Amino acid sequence: METIKNWFQDWSDACEYANECTPDLTFLTLAEPYAGLLWIAGGCFFLWAMNEARIKASRQSRHFKQQPEAPRRRLKRALAGLRAAH
Repeated sequence: METIKNWFQDWSDACEYANECTPDLTFLTLAEPYAGLLWIAGGCFFLWAMNEARIKASRQSRHFKQQPEAPRRRLKRALAGLRAAH
């Protein structure tokens, strides 16, 4: 946290000295560690999005399934089947 604070302080000092207030974004040049972190973040986002899509699809398919029969109706069918067998 201290290094971020120092970076902003250095940027503020340079801004006042040069009378131009454009931030130094040279650290965003996707050098090796930043490119790796970006790929990891992208992969995690992709896995998260796929998981969310599967959850949404399973909820929708569950909504459209037939409702299970009531236990009383199943019992009546089973008894009717037994009576018909005898």
